[in-house]
Amino acid sequence: MSLTNRSLSFDYFTNNAEQFTKDFTNYVVTEIPFFALQDQLLHLMDKRQITHFKIPSYKCIDRKDHIFYFRIDTINEYKEMKVYHYLGMDLYT
Repeated sequence: MSLTNRSLSFDYFTNNAEQFTKDFTNYVVTEIPFFALQDQLLHLMDKRQITHFKIPSYKCIDRKDHIFYFRIDTINEYKEMKVYHYLGMDLYT
């Protein structure tokens, strides 16, 4: 997947990735399947050079803002590839 001139990816097949999927689907209200939003979320974080994104309270089941945090790693063999590792989320009222 190339969104800008880089390859962007979440760290699939890890416990953190599983937790990210659970957290997102448990709190975020959307009719769009999570897998369909992933490219847009990666593109947003890459374009803005940030390691988090916020889902506003009106889009969440518990009516609280949710911020999802990530760490970015690059692959030594592929300098243009960025892998986003889920660190957790914070809730705000």
